[in-house]
Amino acid sequence: MQITNSPFNYAQTGLKNSQTGLNEASQKVAEAATQTADSNQSNRSGSQVQDGVIQAKESELNAKANARVINSADQAIGSLIDIRV
Repeated sequence: MQITNSPFNYAQTGLKNSQTGLNEASQKVAEAATQTADSNQSNRSGSQVQDGVIQAKESELNAKANARVINSADQAIGSLIDIRV
C-alpha cells in the first residue's frame, strides 16, 4: 500500500525548499560581497547581507523542523508496525 500524502512527503518537500532558500540566501550574500564600495552601494550591500543571513537562519530552522517531522513520522510508523531500528 502506497501512502501519497504522508508526513514523509511533506517533510521531504520542506527540506528541498529549505535547501533552495539557503542557496538563495548564499547568493544574496555573495552578490553583496562583490558589489562596489560606493556609499549607496555599501548601504544596500549591508542590507543584502543582513537579508541573506536572516534567510539562511530561517532556512536552517525550517530544515530542522522538517527533519523532526521525518523523525516523528518514522517513530510513529515504527511503533505502529512494532519495529524499532
